[in-house]
Amino acid sequence: MTRLTVPSQSVPRSIGAAAEAVLRTRGRAREMKRVFDRSPVPMVLVDSGRRRYVDANLPARLTFRLSLAEMRGYTVGDLTPPEELPNLEAAWARLLDTGCVARTRVVVGPDGSRFEIVYLALADALPGLHLGAFAPASWPEDELSILDDGEAVDRPFAPLTPREEEVLQLAAEGLSGPNIGERLFVSPGTVKTHFQNIYDKLGVRDRAAAVARGLRLGFID
Repeated sequence: MTRLTVPSQSVPRSIGAAAEAVLRTRGRAREMKRVFDRSPVPMVLVDSGRRRYVDANLPARLTFRLSLAEMRGYTVGDLTPPEELPNLEAAWARLLDTGCVARTRVVVGPDGSRFEIVYLALADALPGLHLGAFAPASWPEDELSILDDGEAVDRPFAPLTPREEEVLQLAAEGLSGPNIGERLFVSPGTVKTHFQNIYDKLGVRDRAAAVARGLRLGFID
């Protein structure tokens, strides 16, 4: 089975749960801001144009050891090592193309220190603003608590077939439908059918929500 392509760590389930909480407020700025600020999972908002950090919750600011005003002075590229910029460009293109991407990347602090993070990015969490929920790659899962917003979905879900899990894994990498078809040697129509089955089983309406829920439920490694 194809697994999520990350260099060393998989994305913690708590990051999927945090993304789910955000998606439940998508398009409602005030409600999203409340979830964003209360989340124990580090989160940032980045503008679509300059890729500048527009907002960062307290866990994110503590991770980078920067104040909010300082964070707003940086772009995503500023906190990326030069040799990692091609990977950043590829991930950014996938994000804009498919709406979500989960990966591992190396970031550099303002003092020059480097560390690895695992993240899930959601395009247009608010108009023109992309959201990233992340954690240092070395942190164990049990160190990241999950925000209880009173709306977590606890009902049992139908198991995914091995092929549906493969499709969801590749969706988390940010592959488009046609690219998933090429990878799995199936037609675009078959990929579309797999996605619809995934949505029905997970009780979601789109790819980003499916990836977030898949992460939370452990369908994505």
